[in-house]
Amino acid sequence: MNILIVAASPEPIPDLPRDADFVIGVDGGYQRLLDEGIDVDVVVGDFDSFVGTPPEEALRYPSEKDVTDLEIALQLAIDQGATQMHVYGALGGRVDMTFANVGLLESYPGMVLHGTGQTIFLARPGSYEIKKLDEHYLSFMPWKTATISIDGVKYPLERHPVHSAQALTISNEWSEELALLTVHEGMALVMLVKK
Repeated sequence: MNILIVAASPEPIPDLPRDADFVIGVDGGYQRLLDEGIDVDVVVGDFDSFVGTPPEEALRYPSEKDVTDLEIALQLAIDQGATQMHVYGALGGRVDMTFANVGLLESYPGMVLHGTGQTIFLARPGSYEIKKLDEHYLSFMPWKTATISIDGVKYPLERHPVHSAQALTISNEWSEELALLTVHEGMALVMLVKK
């Protein structure tokens, strides 16, 4: 099941997809969904970033809690049978929240973060075809450590160990229509970032 989750970002949120099977508005992200006329299945949050009155059926949480509103939405998505979770409004703004949201990729397979000019997901062991995006870089960051191969790019690698203390795999470019990433060991963040 393809689930769209829209959180409250102080940064502009890119155009939202219209093909989700289920839509979750997270706190102030609910307003963006209203503005775009997208029907919402569930609204969650402590509503510290939403201006106005949340819908009566909203799932309300206290502002002091051990999880973020986004984590609540992600768990709800899993409970709904999510196989893909496209999250908008979770990049930019406070750097601590951005890092925390990127960290959630490890706990929620199928989660993809979308921001203006950037898409981030966590690649686990296996192979991935990544379609070329014009005017974008293709960067890989090991999630702690990883061994990866990259083909179809300007700077290919073959079974190369990488770790988070190096920037070797940043700002690569497609040399073909599809780049092929193979994660042999560990995990790697995949970032498609507008030039």
